[in-house]
Parts: sequence; structure tokens; C-alpha cells
Amino acid sequence: MVYISSTHYEDAYRRILDGATHTTGTSVLIFASIDVDGICALRLLTTLLKRDSVGHKIIPVNNYADITLMNTTLIESNLQIRSLVFLNCGAQVDIQDLVSLRDGLNVLIVDSHRPFNLYNVYWNEQVQCLDDGDVENNMGELRQAFEDIEFGNNASDDDDDSDSDDEDTGRKRNSDDDVTSKKKRKIGMDPEEFIKVQEQRAKKRELRQYHQTLVQAYYAQGSYYGQSCAVSMLMLAEQLGMPPSADLVWWAIVGATSQYLLHQIDDNGYALVVSRMRDLSRRVSVSSSMPAVSNSRDKAAAGDARRSVNFSSSSSSSQALLDSQLGYPGDSGVFNPYLDIVEEEDDEGYLKARAGVSTAAEAGLLTSSKIAARQSTDIMESAELQFTLLRHWSLANAMQYSPFVARRLATWSSRGRSRLDLLVAKLGLSKAEAGAPFVHLAPELKTQLYRRMAEIGADYDMADATYRGFVRNYGWRKSSLSGGDMVQALLALLQPDGATGLESGFYAAYDALAQFSVLKRGLEGAMEMQRLVVGQGVMMLERQAVKTLRSFRLAMVGMENNTVFGSAFALRQLALFLMQTLRERSKVAQSRLPFIIVAPHEDDKLLVLGITPMGQGLVRPQVAGAAFNGSQFAGESRNQFGMVFEAVAQDLGADVRQGFFDSTVLEIKREDMSAFVDKLRRHL
Repeated sequence: MVYISSTHYEDAYRRILDGATHTTGTSVLIFASIDVDGICALRLLTTLLKRDSVGHKIIPVNNYADITLMNTTLIESNLQIRSLVFLNCGAQVDIQDLVSLRDGLNVLIVDSHRPFNLYNVYWNEQVQCLDDGDVENNMGELRQAFEDIEFGNNASDDDDDSDSDDEDTGRKRNSDDDVTSKKKRKIGMDPEEFIKVQEQRAKKRELRQYHQTLVQAYYAQGSYYGQSCAVSMLMLAEQLGMPPSADLVWWAIVGATSQYLLHQIDDNGYALVVSRMRDLSRRVSVSSSMPAVSNSRDKAAAGDARRSVNFSSSSSSSQALLDSQLGYPGDSGVFNPYLDIVEEEDDEGYLKARAGVSTAAEAGLLTSSKIAARQSTDIMESAELQFTLLRHWSLANAMQYSPFVARRLATWSSRGRSRLDLLVAKLGLSKAEAGAPFVHLAPELKTQLYRRMAEIGADYDMADATYRGFVRNYGWRKSSLSGGDMVQALLALLQPDGATGLESGFYAAYDALAQFSVLKRGLEGAMEMQRLVVGQGVMMLERQAVKTLRSFRLAMVGMENNTVFGSAFALRQLALFLMQTLRERSKVAQSRLPFIIVAPHEDDKLLVLGITPMGQGLVRPQVAGAAFNGSQFAGESRNQFGMVFEAVAQDLGADVRQGFFDSTVLEIKREDMSAFVDKLRRHL
């Protein structure tokens, strides 16, 4: 068994530690996919490695070619490397085709991309994959099929089970003596025994054919996603006995939230994550919010704070979810000129200055438990409105540039814009209040907003305007951030700027998980990104730029936006907006159509992305009753565009680049695109 069940993740980590004892330098190479979930998992893993003083090197990768290059430059020539870790990449290909495995070199794959390549799961003991439960619970029959194909006999060459031990090895016997011996046995064989042997062979052939069909159906089902890599790393930290902290839990939440917002997992899969994170977030919030106490007065204050945190009361759960949106109110302390010289990140210094402290000596005497409580970085479950980045700009902007609001109200039409204005009025806010920064709104107006939205949302086709999420406080002077806010900020930082490429964005996103100043830059970029995504989507809908063909929809992004939508991150957000909008406003048959979007990429190349509606998929071969037809995080949602694109490219003979970790993305020359679309019509 070379997969690691979800209850034994620590076994894989201990093998990394064992490898580190044989070298004094860097023993671990971490290949991290350039995406939100991979970066969050990387933060968790490096925290564990630093705790255990394990030397490691981080290598951002965007495609399989990057891994092959690193194999030549870093792995083959460096005998000190004892462990390779692949975060959110590597599961779908035979990893032995990409890296040179030598004695003493172990591989750990932590990847949410599915389906697994079965050679990674069942073949080589040097390669281990972390299982989220699907392999152990749903792939038992598939394992038998794989082992029968790889290690079993070919039924057409088999003889009776008692004929030779060679059947156990699966080796064919082709010598003349063997053939003569077989013929003699057949001539002298009793007719009934001969019939029995033939029936046994026929059953073996049928079983082998079934096993081949089963394996083919497994690979042909298309791509989907399993458990978030970040959640897997958090589970590893728990199994290793590492006390959960707000940072560890938050990184796992952000990784899982990215899967949900990018429609990689379904509602049931996300609900499973929320239930797992709920208890952990309560534990770390209670422990982190309790200040250190040094005297009886502070102990009394801490006791009051402790009593005020009541997460277990079911009667107040709805109010707690609502209160988590409101943040901390402003302080009414006296003005102090020292406020101007306190750095923005120094919350404690700011609070001391607000309290009238003017010298370092006075600052040292200020140990109020109230100040410590306001440094809280609690994580709370919350009811999140689908108004993009609501806490960080005005309500008007959050609604105008929300893909959810745009598609439900059809804001590309004059009627839709009028309905949006009417909705804001019915929420009880004036235009001035709706246009003001959300953090400056009075707490009662914020409370009113959530309650009114729950009351009238159904009248505007927004009964599902909220979803369960988590919000984290970053000190009372900063706005709280939801998991969705974090995902948008990290996606904006990952957007290539043309000069430095993806790698600089990767490290910026990595830093943003721990540095608020970098995160703030990501939030600003996320606001601009939402303007571009919704603006481009609305323009394409107004111009009817999305073509509905017989078996799929096709959208082409203009040349003027090649610097933005030439990135898979932005292109996917635009594609999801367009696909969901058209799906909700189409007939039932057309609502199920898959969606292909094309955007200018580099030089004379185009980036092509194919997506299918959640819960839907292309027609795919299935084996009735096969347990792998469904998964606990994605259900039966599958995306077969990876295989379709590959088949079309081979049929066309076009020069395409398809080696991305997301197999539904490819790069093609502009001159080949017209013929590529024609071939797609025949394959779909």
C-alpha cells in the first residue's frame, strides 16, 4: 500500500524526518503549485518543517515542464535531497515519468486534483499519496482491477491453475517444448475436464476485460477535485500533536474556501469542510482571545471576557453569525499627537497612544486587559453575503462588482440597474450611505443590512445571497477579513504583472498569509480585478459575444484585455461569471451546456479554458455501480475537457501546450484556433 489513509498522515511526515537525519543540508524539495490552495498548504508544511529544523527548499511550479526541468538541475545531481513533496500537483500523472527515483529518495504527493494516476497509488513504495478517504473507501475494486492487469496472467495464455507456477508470475511460456507439452495434455484430456478448463479460461477473460473496462472508465470520468491540500496539511499537524493556532486553522480555511469559490467542490463538500473547521476555529479563538493576567483586577476582566464568549449556545448562533460581520467599534479616547508617529502595523502602540501615553516608560505601565483583548485575531463562523469584498469598499461597489448580483439582477440592462437601485433603497440605506466605506457605517445600519437582505432577498432572486464562511479579525484597527476576501486578495497577487511573471506573485501571496501590509496590497488589486471581471463580462453579455453552439458555448475575449485575461486565474473567474449567468437565464437544455472561453495569451498564442456546470458533466463512460463514480467533495461533477482537448489536438496535429496541472487549460497558436473549434464540434 503506497497511499496514506487520512488517519495516518503522520507516517508520511516521519519518513521525511528520517530522511533529514542522513544529511546536514537541505533534504526536502517542495514543489508547490502556483494557486491559492497550494500556497496555503505550503505555509502549513513549512511551519512544521521549521519547527523540526528540517532544511527545505521551495520551488514554485506552474506545469509539468517546470518539474522536469528541476529534476535535471536539482534532483539528479544532488544526493543530499532525500524527500520530494508535491503540493497540489503530481497526482494525475505517473510521477516516475517526471523525476528520477533513486535509492533513498522518497516522494510525497499532496494533491486535490483527481483522478489519481494509479501508478502513484498502488505501484512504487517510494511514492506516497495522501488519501482523503476516496481511495480507501471507493477504490477497492479498482485496486484489484489494476493489480490484475499489471501482475495477473493473460487468460488466453493461461493453462490450468495446476499446470505451472508460471501463472503466479504472469510470464508467458513460448518454448517449443512447452507448446508440445500443452498439445499432449489437451489430446489426452477428458472431454468434461477440457470443457471445465475452457469455462475457467472464459471467466478469466471476462474478468480481465471487466477490469480493463473499469480502469478505462476511471481515467475517462474526467477531472475533479478532492480534499483541499491545506486541510490535509492541517490534519497532519493535528496528528503530529501540534497545538492548533489561529494561523494554521485560517490557512486551511482559506485553501478550502478557494476551492468553493472557484467551483472545484460542491455545496456538500464545502459543508463537510465547514463542519470540520467550526470546532477548530472555536478552540483557537477562545485560547487566543484570552489575555495574560497579572493581578486580581485583570483576572476579573478576563473572566468577564471569557463569560462573554458563548459559542455553544444554539439560541444565539444566528446572532453570533451576524455580529461577526460588524467588527470592532471605534475608540472614543482623547486625541494624542503621538498617534501620527505610530506605524500602521503597530496596533498595541496605537492603542497606548490613544490612551494618552507619551513616553516609553508610561507605555510600559499600560497593561490593560482591554488592550490585549483588542489585539484579538479570533476566527469566527459567519454568514457571508455574496457582495464581493464588502468590508473593504462601499456597499454600492460591492454590489455593482459582485458577479452574483450582476447575474441575478442582469445589471447589464437598464432594468437591471434600476432594480439594483431599488434594492439598495429597500435595504434602508441612502445613496450617500451606500457609497460610503462599509467600515464607516454605523453598527445598526450593518445589522439592518443583513436582516433586511434575509427578508427581501427572495423578491430579487437572491434568497441564497449568503453562505456559511469564516471571518478573522486582524486587530481592531484593521478591517476583518472573510475567507472569501483572502481568496480574492491572493488571486490578485498571483496575477502576473508581465515583468516578473508568476514567481513574484507566488511569493507575494505566500507573504500575504502572514504580513498584513502585503495582504492590503492584494485587497486593492482584488478590487481592481473585480471591476475588470464584471466589466468585461457585462460588456460581452451586452454585445452577445458568447456563441451558443449545438454542444457547447464559446466566448472569445478581445485583444484589448490580453494582459489581464491571459492569466488562467482571471480567465476562470470571467468564465464562471459568464457560464453561471447564461445558465440561469437559459432553457433547461441549454443550461447544461459546457463552456469554453478563449483569451489572448503570449505573442501569437491563445489560452483556452473549458469548464462544466457544477453537478453536470459531459457524457462519460460509466461502469454501473462503480464506487468511484462519486466523491465526497465533488459529488458526481466531472470535467472531461482535458481528454477532449488532448484528442482534438492529436486529431488536428496542432502545436498545443497542455501540461498544466489543471488539464482543462491549454495554450494554442492563434492560427490553429478556427480548425480547433471545428474539431471540438465533432468531439462533443
